[in-house]
Amino acid sequence: MKLKLFAIYKDGFHKGNQTGKSQSDAIKKYIKDSMLGEFVNDVEFIKKYSAVLAIKGIHYDEKAI
Repeated sequence: MKLKLFAIYKDGFHKGNQTGKSQSDAIKKYIKDSMLGEFVNDVEFIKKYSAVLAIKGIHYDEKAI
């Protein structure tokens, strides 16, 4: 399966972007990459995060890719 680029949000604020197979996969990768891997199985912690497909010009610079 091809990886997609997702915009990651925490409590409604855009925190960054992460690739993943799905929204949940991208969120877990983002948490691990943020050095918060010990919380990756904490359901209440994960609930604070959401992800949407990243849109060029909104979530990342058009010149970046």
